[in-house]
Amino acid sequence: MKNLRTYLFCYPLTLLAAFYATWVAGRMTLGYWPRPSIDDPKLIGFSVDIPYFLTSFLLVIGLPAFIAGVAFLLYRAACDASCRTRLIIFSAFSIGYMSCTIFMIRWEPLGVVNWFMD
Repeated sequence: MKNLRTYLFCYPLTLLAAFYATWVAGRMTLGYWPRPSIDDPKLIGFSVDIPYFLTSFLLVIGLPAFIAGVAFLLYRAACDASCRTRLIIFSAFSIGYMSCTIFMIRWEPLGVVNWFMD
């Protein structure tokens, strides 16, 4: 249970950091900041392939695991009255934290996520 709470707490920031790590790896390989629609992260080189794969893994596997983890905590809160308040508060905090991360991904001015998804 503690590992699940740690995952739910760390996942949003880790996802955001993974996007930027891929972008920085592209910078180190290309010698300039990667540009959306021009520098494809899949084609830059091996040094970008690893962070690109890890970021993709966090999106494809990590996001559903995050959702399932929050659902499990809410289920556990419904079944166990002794820790109900704590689990509901933690679940709400996790959802809010993830909402802030999604807002940051949609707002981010440098175009890192746009470059990654392009």
